[in-house]
Amino acid sequence: MKKIAIFYQGRKQASSRFAAQLVETLQKQGHSVRAIDIHQEGLESDVAYDQDSFKDVDLILVLGGDGTIVHAARMCASTGTPIVGVNFGRVGFLTEMEPDDIATDLGYYLNGDSSVWVDERAMLQAVLEQDGQREEFLALNDIVIARGTWPRVVQVCVWVDDYYYNTSYADGIIISTATGSTAYNMAVGGPLLHPQVQSMVLTPIAAHLASDRSLIIQPEATIKLQIFTGSQNGVFSADGQLNREIKDGAIITVRKSQHTTRFLRRRPPTYFYQIINAKLKNDNLTANDTNHAH
Repeated sequence: MKKIAIFYQGRKQASSRFAAQLVETLQKQGHSVRAIDIHQEGLESDVAYDQDSFKDVDLILVLGGDGTIVHAARMCASTGTPIVGVNFGRVGFLTEMEPDDIATDLGYYLNGDSSVWVDERAMLQAVLEQDGQREEFLALNDIVIARGTWPRVVQVCVWVDDYYYNTSYADGIIISTATGSTAYNMAVGGPLLHPQVQSMVLTPIAAHLASDRSLIIQPEATIKLQIFTGSQNGVFSADGQLNREIKDGAIITVRKSQHTTRFLRRRPPTYFYQIINAKLKNDNLTANDTNHAH
């Protein structure tokens, strides 16, 4: 008997219905199953969530897209419980199976088949300091600081291991993991990293100087950012899901977390190149279709 947790988006009928059926099927097979509606828990809940509740869980099944998987990864990070993502989203960089694969393939992951390997991903730990307060965050994808609603650049001073590196004049800065390199970082022209790379990527958002480029930083480094927003407030975001308003002079310190996210895979490590290729080709086709429409 295995202890299984199923994360799903209750507001989405397809994943909600599938979760109910899966619970019933797995219980009939003798497994102990717990279903968790991530939408009900709320996107902010993982900050104070009792992560020890996943200590005895053998496997986490996440029914959703990459956003749902990222949320689940933070919620169970401290226990290192392995995750299998079932794609109910669009892109599916992090998912392993399609819903139709569950009936034939789930047993491989449950029974520790020799074809299954562990895909371990680096996470980020961030500390936000402002107004004498200190708040900690965990992220699988990225930490972002950016301007507020007004279209004015912010200044971001950057230190790496206490060495002053530069000051960016930009809309903001992204610090991403290899996992997050295919998210916001990719959208603003940052480099793509293979998921097993442990380094962090620092990428300015719409930098005003051509010399202000992305920088790949060694895993052991500590990055400190100080944002100067002028008369408006800025925005801090962890994984695009945990968001805070930040004030002029706020300091953000980011380093690689002691926690990792562990995915179970049967697809080969080179599948990453296949999905990147497909994604980029699809983006080009979409762009061409859009251009033809005008």
